[in-house]
Amino acid sequence: MSELVALHTQALAEPLASMHLRLLGRALEAGRLNKGFPDRRALAGTLKALAGDAHHGLYEQVFVDSRTGLPNLASLTRVLADREVGVETLRALDDQAALDERRGEAEVFERLARKRRYYELLSTMELAPVDRHRVWLRRHEPGQSRASFRVELTKLSASGCYVHLVVELTQTASLWAQTLVSVDAAGEVAQGTEALRGIVYRFADFDAETLFIRLHELEGVSVERVQRGVIGPALWAIPVGGRLHHVAEPGDDALARTWSAWLPGAAGAAPHLVVGLASDTAANDVREESSNDPLMPLLADNLTEAERARYSILRARHPFRVYKDRKFVVTGSARPLVEGVCSAAGTRNLIYELTS
Repeated sequence: MSELVALHTQALAEPLASMHLRLLGRALEAGRLNKGFPDRRALAGTLKALAGDAHHGLYEQVFVDSRTGLPNLASLTRVLADREVGVETLRALDDQAALDERRGEAEVFERLARKRRYYELLSTMELAPVDRHRVWLRRHEPGQSRASFRVELTKLSASGCYVHLVVELTQTASLWAQTLVSVDAAGEVAQGTEALRGIVYRFADFDAETLFIRLHELEGVSVERVQRGVIGPALWAIPVGGRLHHVAEPGDDALARTWSAWLPGAAGAAPHLVVGLASDTAANDVREESSNDPLMPLLADNLTEAERARYSILRARHPFRVYKDRKFVVTGSARPLVEGVCSAAGTRNLIYELTS
């Protein structure tokens, strides 16, 4: 019902898959996500589309990332692909279903009817993108060959978490041979180049502070803000069929270690869940530098003496401050775990508890 089938890939069969997806959907709703995070409604739509009552048994299992408990790339892509082909397929399904009904092939007719209901549902739903990259022009100063942009990226990261990244930057084109963002002839519409896409993708798994510094290393680029909102990981354990199924590779941070130590003694018929929702900003206008994230201290706190000297020079050259935060959605059984981790780290975090 739950097994590792490939690298960082955990297959969940029904009814466990739908139970897990519904639990994640409830957690997203309880998490009170603002615009700094990936769109909750789109991700909730994908969770709903992956569940058995949406596809009516057309699929036997759902694949989740075994580190984060979230649907993996294959699952996110599956529903997007099904929606794309569904519109084109509906007419063919009607013709085939009518033929099968006349032939008395009830089993085939029923399968086509289920597929039709699934495709019709998908056509009405907003689904989470695997990769959405957008650029907006903020200011254009052609006399100085300078323009300011806002770059947004929503994607499933290499870590298995779902990330929304915002970068506000200014580019002086004359100082750098490779343009990050192109502006149309009227100076009104901006479009990210392959160079920008490559840079943002390469650094997307870094925290905001590291990404801010790396972007500033590019000649002709001045960064004003880097902001990340991260959904995941989700530590889960669900009892089904007399066995407690759980996230296979929970990681090695303080919370994951606490969870792994607690799990063997977990009891009861109810599921257990902890979902982390992290926000991370590096910007010129952050008032006070601090980390309220019990799992992610400031970069400066983890540097060696040699690294700290170079880092101080960079900070002096490009003044900015960093603020990190993390909130959690938990079941009541797991709340003491999270409270203990936050207390040990000296942070005060929002913890939303799922009600039955």
